[in-house]
Amino acid sequence: MNRKKRGLWVARWLLRPMLVILIAGILWHYFSGLQFALVADRIRGIGPAAFAILLPYAFVFLVESFAWRLAIRKNPPPGVGMLFLIRVATDALLYSIPGGVAVGEPMRPVLLKRECGLDITEGIGSCIITKINIAVAQSVFILIGFSLVIALYPGVAAQLGPGGGAKGFAVIALSLLCVVGLLTLPFSGPRMEQVFRTLARIPLPPLRSFLAKGEPYVLRLDEHVGRFARDHMGKFALSLLLSFSAWLLVGVESFLILKFLGADPTFTQAVALESTASLFRIVFFFLPGGIGASEVGFVTLLIAFGFPDPVTLSAAYIAVKRLKEAGWILAGYLIFWFIGFNPFRRRGRPGEA
Repeated sequence: MNRKKRGLWVARWLLRPMLVILIAGILWHYFSGLQFALVADRIRGIGPAAFAILLPYAFVFLVESFAWRLAIRKNPPPGVGMLFLIRVATDALLYSIPGGVAVGEPMRPVLLKRECGLDITEGIGSCIITKINIAVAQSVFILIGFSLVIALYPGVAAQLGPGGGAKGFAVIALSLLCVVGLLTLPFSGPRMEQVFRTLARIPLPPLRSFLAKGEPYVLRLDEHVGRFARDHMGKFALSLLLSFSAWLLVGVESFLILKFLGADPTFTQAVALESTASLFRIVFFFLPGGIGASEVGFVTLLIAFGFPDPVTLSAAYIAVKRLKEAGWILAGYLIFWFIGFNPFRRRGRPGEA
């Protein structure tokens, strides 16, 4: 077994299970004495207002669909309704299977071609632009969330690291700024082409042959992505603004859930909760929907914020959040069924993307 395969084996069969066991241990520490009857009473207390909990995420999908449409250069671009359905369907994959990003994200240009007749390169380019904008907006959202915690909740901030959380915050802020810088590199010029040209200099005939076949597609993608921000500044700025608005709507969702469960949250606390959960989902990307990892962040912050009976509140909050996600996952798979598309079937026959 070579070094690379050994590293992958260690990560897959040792490191991941150890992290999962650690997360399970933390959750057991918090919830081992939980009274489920009290949790059920809190959830039942929401009543008919439970349907309102689905609305913020519906608007998240809608806003991100508008942002996606701005990144498509075809005239006229696909309708927002179809983009909304594709977004819901592919998000179901992201949140329901391990490593769902590797399946759900590539599925979007495939569905754009199948349902809207969009050129596959154009579809990939629009998905890249949209994903970059969402990731940049997410980084800013996380940074704002942690900034608010540092400024307004020093007791919580102290848990981030030595020096009242200042060092922990500095590391997170610097990391996020680096991420934003790397993510926006494709908008500053033909970066993919430059990487492509560099790889083509490697004296390996199979690699050069592979790169030669993909060169036209890479150049087209680079043109689409690299020139988007410069040639369509208005669309770029609006798409980025819409992507950030979508993250604020996720904060609205958390605020509503806590309010319906009988807590008295501030919007700042809701943003802090979602920014922390978002960071955990990135770190523990191999867990479907960040399950377990997000819960640790939720319960830790809800206890630190000083809510009454925080463990019961955390359990009810987590249950409602996951039930909401399950509802949208079901909706996504129903969309796949309605359009007659099996996302798990391998496609290799001629004419299939």
